[in-house]
Amino acid sequence: MADNPLGAGLRLPDDVPLVRKLGHELIEFLPVGVYLCNAAGNLTTYNPKAAEIWGEAPDLSKEPVKYTGAYRQRSENGAHIPLEQSPLAAVLLSKKPITNLRLIIERRDGSQVPVLANIIPLLGKDGAMMGFMSSVQDLRELAAQERAQNNLQNALFQAQKMEQVAKVEGGVVHDFTNQLTSLSMSLSLMEREIMDSGSEQLQARLTLCKEATDRVTQLAEDLLLFARSRPRALERIDPNQLLLGMSRLIGNETGQPITVALDLATDANFLKANRQQLESAIINLVINAREAMPNGGKLTLSTFNTLLDRSNFPHHNANFKPGRYVVIRVTDDGNGIAPDALEHIFTPFYTTKAVDKNTGLGLTMIKSLITDINGQLAVTSRLGEGTSVSLYFPCYGSEHSLAITGSEQPHER
Repeated sequence: MADNPLGAGLRLPDDVPLVRKLGHELIEFLPVGVYLCNAAGNLTTYNPKAAEIWGEAPDLSKEPVKYTGAYRQRSENGAHIPLEQSPLAAVLLSKKPITNLRLIIERRDGSQVPVLANIIPLLGKDGAMMGFMSSVQDLRELAAQERAQNNLQNALFQAQKMEQVAKVEGGVVHDFTNQLTSLSMSLSLMEREIMDSGSEQLQARLTLCKEATDRVTQLAEDLLLFARSRPRALERIDPNQLLLGMSRLIGNETGQPITVALDLATDANFLKANRQQLESAIINLVINAREAMPNGGKLTLSTFNTLLDRSNFPHHNANFKPGRYVVIRVTDDGNGIAPDALEHIFTPFYTTKAVDKNTGLGLTMIKSLITDINGQLAVTSRLGEGTSVSLYFPCYGSEHSLAITGSEQPHER
């Protein structure tokens, strides 16, 4: 019965040089990395794919290269494996193949390539060890697909979890809001009586109660907006006119120490959105900018048109389509956001501010609003230099804008 090549090694006649036995031409164009070593463990030949995985092409004519052309090998969990203790050396001793072994090839520049290795001993007809052949499959593309799949599953789980939270939250907050309304009305009725009493102590306590009620009411409104489906009363909006109309309100929000500048493109396209929600989003960004500039600074609100594709806008939302967009950008020269916080700023209830100052829902709702109207959102920030938030809207009348679902109101005049 013939020997099993994988079970007992590949048997070859020992009167032919090793390279010719396997045929260098055979491995030259294989899509997997293939290399051979002799019985002393010295590398004798390899194909271009092996060199590409290693990140270098060893010159075998200068000095012996032991076991492999890889700079360093690591186990699947990242532990360094000295070459003398590697599976390659073990095959030379045991004469037994090793199959489907996951390893990490570390290149000289520090980059890493995950591979699936199969190592087969090469035996002469008398059973003597002549060396081994190793094939390594590049798993980088597979690893990227696995990461994408895991991210998708995590995102789906998070969406399902937030959906359930929102269902419960909507009912609870609705009841909560009703009670707050009663409380606010009672405070309003008490206010005149307290003012008539002339008691400064009661007036101070009333002010504290009203401030606390206002904060809780705002939190309840944020939670309701987060929990329910957003209204779809859409209209065509001129971003320049929107910002000009809000300029006094923006000035009131920022206060004296902050200079507000409008940089509006004369050719800015129209967009389609819910005006109230868009105004709320802009005010939210203005407040964030104000709090990032406690000692004053400059706040710039700008508009411009741009063309987006996947090459110049790689960090896009799932609903991204290349095309024409109009941008509203809010830029400050304040404290900036730390890199470790920047990746979490859109997470619900995440905030770097004091608990009584922020609900952690503002940026989450802005992102949801922009996603709902097929837009995109980008944030850049550097500590000590400031932050820029860009809202990208499909230009009104474009295919991506027409795809937004909802009832559209008459055009603004």
